[in-house]
Amino acid sequence: MSNWSPKKTIALITLALAAAAAMLAFTAGPDHGHDSKPAAAKAKAAQTTPGLAVAHAYLAGMEAADLDALTALFIADGKSSILENASNEGSWEYYSEHHLAPEMKAVKAFKFDIAQESEKSFGDSILVEQTGTFTIELNDETLNYRVAVSYLLVKENHQLKIAHLHWSSRPQK
Repeated sequence: MSNWSPKKTIALITLALAAAAAMLAFTAGPDHGHDSKPAAAKAKAAQTTPGLAVAHAYLAGMEAADLDALTALFIADGKSSILENASNEGSWEYYSEHHLAPEMKAVKAFKFDIAQESEKSFGDSILVEQTGTFTIELNDETLNYRVAVSYLLVKENHQLKIAHLHWSSRPQK
C-alpha cells in the first residue's frame, strides 16, 4: 500500500514475528489452547500454537489494513475460498480485490477482540475457530459487530497457509 506510516511498520513487524512463531511452532508440533486476549496482544505473544499464530497474523493484517501482508497468509493461485455471511466470495485474490480493498478505503480503523478461540489438528491441516467482536470506525460513525471466524490451514511450500476462511458477523445489540 502506498501510504506507509510508523503504525503500519510496527504492524508489519508484528505480523512477521507472528508468522515466524507459527513456522517454528508448526515444526515443533501443535499445542492446543484457548485464550481471550485481543488480536494485537496475541500476535505479539512469542509462544502460541501454529494455527492461532496464522489467525492472529490475519487479524493484525486486518487491523493494519495491509492487503499485501494478508495475501501472504493465503494459499496461492486462486485455490483458496472465502465465505462471508452466507455468500461465496470466491478466492482470496477475487475477494481482496473486489470486496475487501474497497471496504478498507472507507474504514478509518478496525479492531478485533477475541472472546474464544481454539485450534484442532487433522493430520497436516489445522482448523482454527474464533468468536468475539469487532469495531469499524468510519468517518461519521462507529459500528460494532459480533463475529465468528473459521480458518482452514494447510501446508504450502512448508508454510502454514489459509486455504479457506469463513467470516460470519452481525450487528451487536
